[in-house]
Amino acid sequence: MSKVRAIVLICLFAASPVVAKPLITSSEETVARVCLARTETPPRIVEACDAALTDATLTSAQRVELLIARADGYLWQEMYDAAVRGYREATAADPQSVEAWNGLGWALWEAQGDEAAYEAFERSVSIDVSVQGLGGKAATARRLGYIDNATAREMLQASLSIDPDYIWAVREIAWSLLEDKDYSASATQFQAALDIEPRDANARYGLGRTKLSSGDHDGALELFNAVLLDSPDDFATQVYRIIALRNLDRNAQALRFADRMIEAYPERASGYIERGQALIALQRRAEAIETYAHAETAVGPNNAILYWYADALTIDGRFGEALSVIERGLSLDGVDYSDHLLRSYIALEMKNYSLARLAAEASLATGVDDPWAHYYIAITLIHDGEISEGLSRFERAMHIGLPGDRVGAFASELISAGKYVEAAQLRLKY
Repeated sequence: MSKVRAIVLICLFAASPVVAKPLITSSEETVARVCLARTETPPRIVEACDAALTDATLTSAQRVELLIARADGYLWQEMYDAAVRGYREATAADPQSVEAWNGLGWALWEAQGDEAAYEAFERSVSIDVSVQGLGGKAATARRLGYIDNATAREMLQASLSIDPDYIWAVREIAWSLLEDKDYSASATQFQAALDIEPRDANARYGLGRTKLSSGDHDGALELFNAVLLDSPDDFATQVYRIIALRNLDRNAQALRFADRMIEAYPERASGYIERGQALIALQRRAEAIETYAHAETAVGPNNAILYWYADALTIDGRFGEALSVIERGLSLDGVDYSDHLLRSYIALEMKNYSLARLAAEASLATGVDDPWAHYYIAITLIHDGEISEGLSRFERAMHIGLPGDRVGAFASELISAGKYVEAAQLRLKY
């Protein structure tokens, strides 16, 4: 940049309101250096990059560097669409820029989701190996189902062989282990991330989630509280703190926090759901049902609210109403195996065995081999006179994890169908 142009730019910035800090504060500094250093606030990085990009003497390589830095500034402001445009401009200027493709991957992940991001990361890795390219490709491929968690962890470990302190990859390994319910290994990985950065909020939150899943509710609560000391508005951590409190049977406290969430986020479902759960635990079913009814209006059509609304109605023995509610939920986005499973349970309570079987089969059709779905089907088979098939299906349910207390319950179903010998044999078998 020429001295004349630099002086003009300095004058332009000096003409801004007196409360604004001058962009250039040193005679040896230039807007290009400010842009590329990325040490200013994100808005000022963008401002410096915009100014630097007006220099007609830039080489192609310099221009790409500035474009990437400017896009980084947008990304750090969570201006994801602007970041995507910026990184795309950089990839168009230099299709071989790994840094530009990686930046595009992260921006697309936020703006458009895993599939768009995966394509950018795959392009990055095809050009050259980098820790961010490997990490991004592994994470997006895992979530898209292109690779399993074990394969993703191999790729992430490979990225860590390049940079052992790449904390994002360490955390991603931990999250994949949590998804696989390997709580001990997951906790070890989240702790490894905290060894790199002791105040990393994501790692503390993840370790809290792991402790919660493994039954260490006190440890989980301690971690969630620590995260909220630094980030009191972190929504997900607020939700899981309430869950930890409920698991500790501190439901009155959970109720207070849920009420605060509803006040702060009246348009979001989680506060209402947690309020209802706390009220159910406090034996205040009528208030819980009122909470869910109000939430359906306040939030609008929401599958999760309707699931817990129906569940509360079943606890209150109002199965006809519960069936109507869960069927409304099944018409919305977000349906999974548990919605069909609840519908099957409600139908069983209403002795509508054909509907119960249909709903349980729909639950299994989602790809989740849940033992309760097999158990509900077994009951319907018994009442349809298909005793051998029913016993076989019950055996399947027990094999994949149905609780042992269901043996007596299933024996009762056999007895109610007049199958006394089979009921006695069942008890001897299990």
